[in-house]
Amino acid sequence: MSLHTKFRRPDPGSDPLFLSGGFMFVLGLDVGKSELYARLLQIPEPGKFVPLGTGKSVSNTAKGHEQLLAWLRKSGAGGEGTSVVMESTSVYWERVAMTLYEAGCRISVVNAAQIKFFAKSTLRRGKTDKLDADLIGRFGAVMHPARWMPPEADLVELRALLHARDNIVELSTVEAGRHHAMDHRYQPSSKALGFCEARQALLAQQLVEVNDKVNALVLTSVRLQTDVTLLRSIPGIGSLTAALLLVETMHLSEMESSNQWAAYAGLSPVPRQSGNFTGRTHISKIGNARLRRAFYLCALTASRMKNGFGNFYRHLTSQGKPKKVALIALARKLLRVAFAVLKSGQKFNPDYRRPSPMAA
Repeated sequence: MSLHTKFRRPDPGSDPLFLSGGFMFVLGLDVGKSELYARLLQIPEPGKFVPLGTGKSVSNTAKGHEQLLAWLRKSGAGGEGTSVVMESTSVYWERVAMTLYEAGCRISVVNAAQIKFFAKSTLRRGKTDKLDADLIGRFGAVMHPARWMPPEADLVELRALLHARDNIVELSTVEAGRHHAMDHRYQPSSKALGFCEARQALLAQQLVEVNDKVNALVLTSVRLQTDVTLLRSIPGIGSLTAALLLVETMHLSEMESSNQWAAYAGLSPVPRQSGNFTGRTHISKIGNARLRRAFYLCALTASRMKNGFGNFYRHLTSQGKPKKVALIALARKLLRVAFAVLKSGQKFNPDYRRPSPMAA
């Protein structure tokens, strides 16, 4: 994961997609489980767009993706001069995004909430798949969302393994509760208990296997091993949390501020103040729940340690902060430290102090 590339929102006046002597196209793509709805806009100059045709509907299959590309070429679009904008709808956007990326298009994958609030800003009332495709295209033409790049293969595999591990742990918890309930019935069924125990044994075996696969994948990748080692130098962060952090932020490698990571994890504070009214500040929770949960659990561990992180937590509680508030503050602090460690490429140093501005 390269964290040294700066993140900048493109300036429409200097965007290379506005080709000299030509036109840029924006393709709004509404992605569904089985169908894709496309709306093509032509950009004659920055800030203006002209809808072309009535749109296109194809199946969300390899054949449908080829039909979409053929339609784009017939319309004079396609390639680097075309910006394709779509929502991150579960996993159904991934194949069409890769197909269009390999065809040379510029891809942007945006949070569905951005499209929802953009629709409200335009007073859009109706909602159909065709209208959504048009809306997504207009959002791309106006907002110029950041460019999406395919993640590395090892990170994709690691994310799949970690998600599978989460599913196994969740199912194991369910089966443990079910076994306990069966075992305490007035007249327990030995046959039903046997089925439950067989499922528990299978899940325990799969958990061992997936842990081995995760460790092996990290060890076979020099880059992953380096990043995991850096993150493990931070008290409270273990190997699994380090791997989770890498895979859940793999498409955020161009972010230049830890505040952006905190916002993505839903750990950013949300103040409530208007005039003389001041409400309670809370975290947004609009972000990656896996990442937020992982750092909260890391904060629980770090809060019990006799080091700077533990002292930070105890200082907050001694000042009257509720324990949960102090834990969330510690989780955000750990996230910021993790960002700094990856950004600098240096292991965590508890004695590090930021240089004073006066000294500079």
